[in-house]
Amino acid sequence: MKLSTLKIFIQRREIGYSRNWLLGALLICSAGMAGESGAQVPPAESRGTISRAEDEARTQVGLNFDWKFHLGEVRGAQDPQFDAAAWQVINVPHDWSVYGPFKEKVAQGMANGFRPRGIGWYRKTFISPTGGKRVFLDFEGVYTAADVWLNGTHLGKNYNGYLGFRFDITEQLKPAGGTNVLAVRADNTRVGSSRWYTGSGIYRNVNLLVVSPVHVPQYGVWITTPKIEDTRATVHIEAVVTNSSSAASDVTLVTEVRDPAGKQAAAENKIERVPAGGVCTFKQDLVVTQPQRWSTATPKLYKVVNRVTADSRLCDVVETTFGIRTIEFTPQQGLLVNGKKVTAKGVNFHHDLGCLGAAAFDRGFERRLELIKAMGCNAVRLAHNPYQPSLLDLCDRMGVLVIDEAYDKWNDQYTGPERPFAQAWPTDLRNFILRDRNHPSVFIWSVGNEEGQQMTAPDFGVFQFKAMAALVKSSDPTRAVTCGLFPARAKGVRYNAKPQALFEHSEPSEMAFAMDVVSCNYTQSFFERDHRKYPELIFLASEIGTNGGGDNWFEYDHAYTVGQFYWGGFDYIGESFGWPCKGWFRGLIDLAGVRKPASYYVESFYSEKPMVHIAVKDPQPGNNIVWNDVHLNWEFLASHWNWPAGQKMKVFTYSNGDTVELFLNGRSLGTQKMAAFKQMKMSWDIPFEPGTLKALAYRDGKVVAEHQLQTAGKACRLALESDRPALTADGLDLAHIAVKVVDQQGIRVPDATQKIHFVVTGAGTNAGVDNGNQNSSELWQADERSAYNGQALLVVRAQRQPGTIRIQATAEGLESAELKILAQ
Repeated sequence: MKLSTLKIFIQRREIGYSRNWLLGALLICSAGMAGESGAQVPPAESRGTISRAEDEARTQVGLNFDWKFHLGEVRGAQDPQFDAAAWQVINVPHDWSVYGPFKEKVAQGMANGFRPRGIGWYRKTFISPTGGKRVFLDFEGVYTAADVWLNGTHLGKNYNGYLGFRFDITEQLKPAGGTNVLAVRADNTRVGSSRWYTGSGIYRNVNLLVVSPVHVPQYGVWITTPKIEDTRATVHIEAVVTNSSSAASDVTLVTEVRDPAGKQAAAENKIERVPAGGVCTFKQDLVVTQPQRWSTATPKLYKVVNRVTADSRLCDVVETTFGIRTIEFTPQQGLLVNGKKVTAKGVNFHHDLGCLGAAAFDRGFERRLELIKAMGCNAVRLAHNPYQPSLLDLCDRMGVLVIDEAYDKWNDQYTGPERPFAQAWPTDLRNFILRDRNHPSVFIWSVGNEEGQQMTAPDFGVFQFKAMAALVKSSDPTRAVTCGLFPARAKGVRYNAKPQALFEHSEPSEMAFAMDVVSCNYTQSFFERDHRKYPELIFLASEIGTNGGGDNWFEYDHAYTVGQFYWGGFDYIGESFGWPCKGWFRGLIDLAGVRKPASYYVESFYSEKPMVHIAVKDPQPGNNIVWNDVHLNWEFLASHWNWPAGQKMKVFTYSNGDTVELFLNGRSLGTQKMAAFKQMKMSWDIPFEPGTLKALAYRDGKVVAEHQLQTAGKACRLALESDRPALTADGLDLAHIAVKVVDQQGIRVPDATQKIHFVVTGAGTNAGVDNGNQNSSELWQADERSAYNGQALLVVRAQRQPGTIRIQATAEGLESAELKILAQ
């Protein structure tokens, strides 16, 4: 039934686990014993315990380190006796496609960033845990078509490279204390699996989970808050307990709710008889008084702790983080969070991390969230596939609303002909929903993007969308369901229809009337007319171009719409317009994480924090193209003050102040009122003069922000700056080192192109280099990189032993630079 108002009460997060340090060490340190993977591994991945008994009830152990890897097909590599001594030792997350040179003539090169694909083999050894437990092997993501063997037994094959998968390996394990051999073959040779860079291999985390026969299964806890008031909130908890033993058990579930400070807010016990080989769903309603609500401004998180006892023996302990908040969509106000109007100010992500490729490092995504939040964003669309669960954990903690999207196209794109879409989607979509439904950051589900069925008779995609939406609602009736619409209208009418009036006077897509919220890509110009004619529809700009730096924000009324998401927040690998460009360059932030001038224009209307930023129009011509029926233009802007003497420059001052005053070498060039610029693009025409160009932003006559550009002199030295002073010595943490070529005064030299050499020693390693230049064919995995716009990026990965990381950067003709970072 179509609802004009859909109220959604949302809170949640993925299940968390207590961990056992000793068992973790026993399980993962054995790599050297089998002679395959080198040095023994300390238990750095196994963090924290609740108590000894609880710790023994459930143990999650990371298997990220000391794998053996071979690129290319190998016969018999799944055999436990296979000799892999000559294979490369690697750690995951790992993306083999990001290594080596670019290939202009590679198959589907434009889509995949001219990167190689291929087949890769991985092997790892580990010791069996104590007997009497159930042991599961979890992969968060392998791209793609992953065959997995344990001790020579084929466990199965996973086709969807964006979804995690699990095997119960209890029966395949060697007896307690024995050495096991794990082998994985990933096949990324199928062309057409994606329209953007996918990466290849085991690119997300791998874990072992050891539990008692009586335990909470995967995705077994679901938390909702059906009633929220200022003084109290009802927390409804459904916890599934499975009994895989041969005897029935009297099971007690002790449930505790902890508030954001970690104090007990509510608790309840319940007892059920669970038959042998059976399951039981415990349902409990607990009341939390004076609830602290989750929002983008105050992302308060609660935690449910479930303790499972069978016949007076503690069997399992599971922690689930959630939030207390309401989400409501209305045609009149768009999005309400906790009853208050919120405009989703967002961007789209793709899943690569630049020079790291698709390797999914938590810190890499945390940095990206920090950058978009600094820009004023409060939302992100995870296009167009499931991301790693930890990214949603970050969004929960950082207060970022998420459009969680399961698919791009409704075809065999993600799974291939061996497991066709029609067969795969019900299982994959359900697992995706179950995995993510406890995250408070997820405010809406998306089941696809720009699907071709939308433009195909007889039903124009309505039947498939309704089937997918119904499945979503069966697993989570609390959230809205949508799908990103191709920029076409009813009956598939497109922008180039003849006569043009067919498009200009067209009706909304047929699928729009089946959606809880209508997600439109690049057709926000129709919002006003469609809203008048169909006042029951709720509109969201799921993709909006960065044309004009992002001035499409001013094209529609935000009073009744949910919000918007720029395509894209970051440049990304793939979807290139042709060699030598390696990917999409119209993002607001480049591959190296450097904010472009357009991002500050967006900040001026996304953010309430006072700001001003100077941008200079680059004289080089802009770039214009039609892509997927969308007219794209890109105006090149610069954030420097080095130009030919006397050249007349177009200067923009982006600000959310009411007045801006511009100074050149101390002389005021006048003031301008922002009210005079309908799209907040305040501009100035200035003959270039070397020195300092400074802007002051005012509110009510008071200076609230300033920004300046200075003319750089001759390149003199290198400068290094880390985004973090210290790292965690867990083998996974990252530091992003900004490298700049500067003059004697420390001003970045914008035309510097020197090749910079890096040496990283001590408790860290060089994880990748970049400079944001999509046209460069320099290697990402290298110890050198040329400066671009006078800067570059070095990413450092912490090792697992505490100590000091030493970074040295050198370039011919420049003073070198050194930096030390502590890993602890």
